[in-house]
Amino acid sequence: MAQAATGANIAATDTMTSDDPRYKRMFDVNTTHANAGVEQDRDYSDDLDGLRERAPVLKGSPRELLGLPEVHGAHEVERENWTLLSYAACERGFRENLTFSSAVLKESAGIRKIGPTILEMTGKQHKSYRAVAQPLFLRPRVLDWWKRRWIDDAVDALLDRLEGREGADLNIELCARLPMYVVTRAIGLEGMDALGFRDHLTRSTFGAGEATPEEVAQSREEVDRILGDLIAARRAKPGDDVITGVLANDLRLPDGTTRKYTDAEVFSFCKLLIFAGGGTTWRQLGITIDLLLTHPEAWAECKAHRAMIEVAVDEGLRLRPTDPYFPRLATCDVEVEGIIVPEGARVHICLGAGNRDPRVFDRPTEFDLHRPKQHHMGLGLGPHRCLGMDVAKQEIVCAINGLMNRWPDLRLDPNQPRPRFAGLDHRGMSAVPVRFG
Repeated sequence: MAQAATGANIAATDTMTSDDPRYKRMFDVNTTHANAGVEQDRDYSDDLDGLRERAPVLKGSPRELLGLPEVHGAHEVERENWTLLSYAACERGFRENLTFSSAVLKESAGIRKIGPTILEMTGKQHKSYRAVAQPLFLRPRVLDWWKRRWIDDAVDALLDRLEGREGADLNIELCARLPMYVVTRAIGLEGMDALGFRDHLTRSTFGAGEATPEEVAQSREEVDRILGDLIAARRAKPGDDVITGVLANDLRLPDGTTRKYTDAEVFSFCKLLIFAGGGTTWRQLGITIDLLLTHPEAWAECKAHRAMIEVAVDEGLRLRPTDPYFPRLATCDVEVEGIIVPEGARVHICLGAGNRDPRVFDRPTEFDLHRPKQHHMGLGLGPHRCLGMDVAKQEIVCAINGLMNRWPDLRLDPNQPRPRFAGLDHRGMSAVPVRFG
């Protein structure tokens, strides 16, 4: 790759394994912008369950219903809010994607700064744009290409770094680092400071801390320069990465014609992939490790029968999904569970409550690897189900396999404060402190 396409001349492994103070600043669930206004280190799962038991559908956003302030700038258009809480109501919200439209995401300043993406597209447009990238994220492709090319090496490098230590906070040392570097390398940014790139991307999209408008503008220029140079390099000389695949595949338009993604469309796709692939997997990996270590019988079973690790990942997604609700727009008056949701309302699909609905799941608040197979919504459902879900699952499975191989008696550190499952909009572990022996 051309030097201009890689930013600073820093090997990815150097930054991935460094003791950079930016990790603690950037990967703290309590200081994540989306969690502004909530109580630190509080698990809101019971509160969401309580809302569901009041009614399957309630007027108000989840934050309104819990008496919490809305996140500043999350929604730029004033709308009446409604929340779907039961499993049946949430499932309809996801499946009936024309009635409950994701176009409402265009009203988020942060999402709009990413650029046009499949997040806010609907119908045939969504299907056409998603089809360009979908082949790169299918399960067989993930198990071969992603795992062999990026995931295994990243897991090994991170765990090698922990050899010889008595303990560590895996939230910072493993969970935060693994998905960020997998997705950055998969895009094609093999040799750059991925932590710095993600920092620039976050600042240019959502702002960050006390950053000035000038610093935000500088970060935006840096992100655009790096991605622009990389796309140009891949157009001139294809590689073995996700950008090359996206550039090669045809976009089939509703009128029957085809074309390639524009540079702007590739820009937006890369930004979305970094945010979705880095943040969601970071938090869900920590959640899964914590659930296994607080249920020693489950850890032992997964250690003895490694196929059960993926079962544990799915059960963690059901019980503690990192993103517990998603907004949609009601495109017409619609009756849900006997309640009329009006046209034009912002509808919040609260899968965090739906996944724990006792009308669907027996003992729904328990972590149980042997519950009867039942679809859940931890990664969404229907046409907008998470594009990278198999990548995320494979990263979590490989990380836990690696931990079990090296430290079969891994346990939570009894000398550290008990980690908490915290946050609301973006939930995760406050920390994952462990002892290796």
